[in-house]
Parts: sequence; structure tokens; C-alpha cells
Amino acid sequence: MLQLTVGNALTATVEHFPGKTAFVFEGKRVTYAQFEERVNRLANGLLAKGFKPGDRVAILAFNCIEYYEILFALGKVGMVAAPINFRLVGDEIVYIVNHCDAKALIYEARFKDALDKIRGHLGNIGLNGYIVFGGEGEPGDLVYEDLLAGADSSDPGVQVDEKTTWYIGYTSGTTGRPKGAMRSHRCSVLLAMNMPINLTELDNILMIMPIFHSNSIWFGLIGVFQGTTTVIYPSGGFDPREILEIIEKEKITFSSLVPTMYTLILSLPDKEKYNTDSLRNLLTSSAPLTSRTKEQILEFFKNVNLFEGYGATETGASTMLLPEFQYSKVRSCGRAAPLTRIMILDENGRKCGPGEVGELYACSPSMFEGYCKQPEADKKAFHGEFASVGDMAKVDEEGFYYIVDRKNDMIISGGENIYPTEIDDALAKHPKVQQVAVIGVPDEKWGEAVKAIIISEPGVEVTEAEIIAFSKEHLAGYKCPKSVEFWDSLPTNPTGKILKRVIREKYWEDHEAKI
Repeated sequence: MLQLTVGNALTATVEHFPGKTAFVFEGKRVTYAQFEERVNRLANGLLAKGFKPGDRVAILAFNCIEYYEILFALGKVGMVAAPINFRLVGDEIVYIVNHCDAKALIYEARFKDALDKIRGHLGNIGLNGYIVFGGEGEPGDLVYEDLLAGADSSDPGVQVDEKTTWYIGYTSGTTGRPKGAMRSHRCSVLLAMNMPINLTELDNILMIMPIFHSNSIWFGLIGVFQGTTTVIYPSGGFDPREILEIIEKEKITFSSLVPTMYTLILSLPDKEKYNTDSLRNLLTSSAPLTSRTKEQILEFFKNVNLFEGYGATETGASTMLLPEFQYSKVRSCGRAAPLTRIMILDENGRKCGPGEVGELYACSPSMFEGYCKQPEADKKAFHGEFASVGDMAKVDEEGFYYIVDRKNDMIISGGENIYPTEIDDALAKHPKVQQVAVIGVPDEKWGEAVKAIIISEPGVEVTEAEIIAFSKEHLAGYKCPKSVEFWDSLPTNPTGKILKRVIREKYWEDHEAKI
């Protein structure tokens, strides 16, 4: 029986569409046959250098075709990918590489200087462990293209069990450290098979979100699974005008965007001059979509079917609101996705009835297997076979789900998940800070923006600029506060825990979406 692995998915598509364009990036176009040849060369090259199935390989790069080559090559030989958010800095990178016990780090040359500062702290990466592409690395680093050039282009022939891990998706952690959600070949392929959005070999996908995100990993796999052409948008910024130009030039039929991206596109004064008639499906996910933005999307992209999804790296795509219900089920994230069961539990573990708010748990074949080396996190996430990422929801009589709040204090800014605890910990190290509470506040552009509420040490003066500058020294830029307020005291419960939900109410009371 054919195993449900990403390598088998790629090989099957190559047999059907060898000469079809698989990926497009900055003018470069590769066919499925060319793509698999390079995937095989990388896979065989890694084996020749002594790496073996089960070894974990970290990836630090911007969006490019090579990123997908790496993901599929590791999948072909049963190695495990650990994508790293390219916005992370120093200690944040060190933690992920060491936590997953990565034996190798494949990186884009533009990150060389950042890596040079931390190489001495990456204990598990030894000989042949650094592989560079897109420029020069350190002396002794393996060169990606040389590795491919000297390797066999035939299939490596490794029998990969579909239940083994394909990649570890590191999500922001409630305890201040990221959690590594382990996703198998099987759960990833089943997600690709069961996506409610109907994509075929006639589709041209525009991949906008960073590939280290599960969204882009999933849709990269879905594209390969269905034989689409995937146009990759460069990382490091978002130019709404450029997006419309690509849609027109490449006749894009589908893309997945976060609400902030839609807002930026819709704010262009001359957006009507671009031809977007090729678009037939759009997805919004990763953050709440306001009713006003939804109406503007449907007004501008007149012939588009709009899907709104809810899910997570851990649970996969849990729900989907189909185009037919965009107006009749306002604020809903849809019904359960195919092969997905959902239950809502109150704080006592009792199943909630229609209209009752509780914590959302999902169970499906496309769920993760658990967290890497974090059994306590597994205990908190799982309720039997069901898993939760801490979102509070309700369901109506017709089975439509509504996300209403978060059990934890997570912030979603521009589609990025940010856990304030990590920022709290960083800012608390400032010598002039006595107490700190970081929350998300409404932001028209990003959905939410990071705000720090500070109680300073008695008798000292500290400024907003000082706090923000300090944060930039210790945190990735997207985690840093955009604003700081200084209060005399913070609300707490009887045990002294800061009540962030009470703090947030001041800023969210007049807003439609309160998450």
C-alpha cells in the first residue's frame, strides 16, 4: 500500500505533469520534473554526508523555491524539518535549533552575520552541519549547489513511514518559549486531501505568507498534491500594488491572505486599474476578519469565492466558512472541516450546548502528534484525542462555530501569533521596570498591536522610547511594543496574578472583534 508521505505525493504529481510549471519565483520557473530532480539530489547529497532518517534539520531562509526543495527533500528521506521564523534573533534562534536537536542548519547567506554570532551556542551541529545557499557562508560550510551538483538525481529509495514526523512547527509559547508542534507525513497529506477549497491543476496559487508558517507549508503541499503552479512572493515586506500586479501578470486563481494584507490592498486608491478577473477563490485566516473588511473584499473581487478558515499548526484546518454563508453567518468561522470533530467544553470539562461559550477542542486525522519534548504542554493541550490551542468559542443550532475570545493572552498582529509572556519576561529585565503587562490592542492596519503597560521602579524616570529600544535588543521586531503606557498599579486577582483581560477591556469595549 502506498504510504501517505510528501515524497510519494510529489512523485505521483511528477508522473502526471512532468513538464508543467511547478514553482515561479522572481522570474525563475521550474517544472515538476526539474523540481523533483533537485529534491532528489539534495536528499541524496544529505545521505552521502552522513545524515540519516530521523535527523532534524533547521531551516533559516526567506521565501524561495529552495525552501520547498528542502522541505520535500527532507520528507523523501525521513528527515525532519524545523523551519525558523526569519524575524527571530540570537537567543530565540539558539533555543529552537537546540530544542529540536537539529543536526544541520540549512540557511540563506543573508543570515550569515546573524548566525556567526551564535554558532558557538548551537551544540548539536557538527561537521557538514551548516549548508548555505544564495551566497557565501563561513569557510567550511557546505555549499547547497555543490551538494546538489555532486549527488544522484534518482529517487533516494528510502522507505518512509507515513506516521513519522515531517516537520516541527514552532509556535509562540505561553510560558515564554516556543512549542514545537510535530506534524507527520500522514496528517499533512490528509490535510491536503481534505481542504474544502477546490484547487486543481488549472489553478495558479500566489504564495504570500512566509514559508516557515504552517499555512504556506500546507498550501505548498496542496499545490504539489493537486499539480497547481505556485508563484512565491518574496519575504521581508508586503507591497499591495505588487500583489495586484502579480495577480494580473500570472493570472492567479487562488491566494491565502491574512486580514491585514486585504486591508492594505483595499486601501490602494487606484486598485481598480488592475485586472483581477482570474481570481476565483480567496482564503482569509490566522486572525479575525471584520465585517467591514469582508464586505470590501467581496465588493472589489467581484467574481471571487471567499473562504474563511480557523485552525492552527497543531489542529490543522479545523473549520471553514464557505462562500455561500458569508452574509448569513456573520462573524462565524464556519462548520467543521471534513473528517473533523469539534467539541466545546466549559471549565469543568462539560460539553457546552448551542450558544454556550467554552474552550474549542478539535480532533481529526490532520492533527499534530504532540509537542517536541514538552509532555506538560501535551497534557494541557489534549483532552483524550481532542486538542485545543486555547480559543474560546460557541456553536449555533446549525453547527456553525464562532471564536469569541482567547483562554490565553495571545496577540495576533498581522497574522503573527505573539504570546505576551515572552515580552513580559524580556521587559521585566529592564532595571527601571517594577511590573509589566503586555497586551494586544486594536490596530486598524495590523488587527492588533503590542502594548506594554509599565509600573516603573519608585523614584526613577523611564520613557516609552527607552522601553521600546530595550525590547528591540532582546526580541524579534514584530514582538516589540508599538506603544507603552505607565500606570500606578495593575489589576490583580486575590493571588496577585495580573488580570490582563481586565486591562484589555479598556481598549476593546467599542470594537466588533474582541480577539
